[in-house]
Amino acid sequence: MIDEELVSVAYRNLKMHKMRSLLTLLGIIIGIGAIVALVSIGEGLNQAVTEQFQALGLDTLFVEPGTGDLASTAVSRTLREEDIGLIEGIPGVEAAMGFYEIATVAEFRQKKSSVIIIGYDPDKREYLEKSGYINLLRGRQLESTDKYAVMVPESFTTDGFFEETLKIKDSIEIDGQKFKIVGVTKNLSSFMGGGFSVNFVFMPKKTVRGFFGEEDPVEIAVQATDRGLVSEVAEKIERKLKKAHGEEDFYVMTTENILDTAGVVIGLIQLVLVGLAAISLVVGGIGIMNTMLMSVMERTREIGVMKAVGATNNRILSIFLMEAGLIGAVGGVVGVALGLLIAAGISAIATAFGFSLPVGLNPLSLIGAVLFAMFVGMISGYYPARRAALLEPVEALRYGK
Repeated sequence: MIDEELVSVAYRNLKMHKMRSLLTLLGIIIGIGAIVALVSIGEGLNQAVTEQFQALGLDTLFVEPGTGDLASTAVSRTLREEDIGLIEGIPGVEAAMGFYEIATVAEFRQKKSSVIIIGYDPDKREYLEKSGYINLLRGRQLESTDKYAVMVPESFTTDGFFEETLKIKDSIEIDGQKFKIVGVTKNLSSFMGGGFSVNFVFMPKKTVRGFFGEEDPVEIAVQATDRGLVSEVAEKIERKLKKAHGEEDFYVMTTENILDTAGVVIGLIQLVLVGLAAISLVVGGIGIMNTMLMSVMERTREIGVMKAVGATNNRILSIFLMEAGLIGAVGGVVGVALGLLIAAGISAIATAFGFSLPVGLNPLSLIGAVLFAMFVGMISGYYPARRAALLEPVEALRYGK
């Protein structure tokens, strides 16, 4: 049961020193606000990444060049055109699609823009639609008979060139060749590299191979016939390609493995950031201790009177602990509200830049943040409260005379 008298006395004492109490609250508010904001953003980022991979499907694998090390992968071109056929021949594989990528510059009405060209086999567009990689908004899909036809994401039609808007049937020039826009797709997800300043152009793979000389795929996406066969298919791909290449100059990632790795990385980043934000809480705790020590000094004679009329040490201790806990609790509540506002603001800014970032709300975490703030307050206030409780009544009454 909460002692209403204790709460009333604590509230009245804090109200008497509004400015000092407010300044003490700031440390707790900033600390809890930063922690709640970071945890909410981290949860939202986790949700966003999970949704992107679930859209791809947990029956999807990716064969990448290199060894998995970022430095080696960035410069590796170890996959081959014939690898696609080898993978499609493996039992349990429904489809394998190579992506042929090249970075170049596109021109429209004498304005230039950097683009990344992605070539793929139009005959396998059903797989791309199913995985959510390409969603047609206007126009038509690429056909295997197309040579100089392209599709572009919606963001490229409006933001690809300064003060110019692209539409169906417009032509953009790349390396001296005109390419006609036949379709506009939904923007690529942020996970896949969409949003921000990246412009994509989709072409038939034969054009990328023939016109740009990009003979081999930079990665191969593989769809298993069943989610339960993903691990088995991954092992078979590794064995078959290792035998064909004579070395393991590639690696296979499953959607589930990527999800697990992403979760660990996000968790570690979140932990470090929360740890840094917790420094504000330590500062807030020191502020509470300082305030409570000042309060004990100012109210020494009052403590002596309370003891003279029968207040026990435990009662004095409880009064000061309640004050400290109340500061922590109020700071925690305000800090939670501030943290959610910050997280919502960052989410809105991210969305405006094309990155879908929901705010991760966990009621238990929010309640825990308030309780933790109250705990920090009481821990910080324990020493001053104990000091007040141990004052001798006679000395306390004579204090300041």
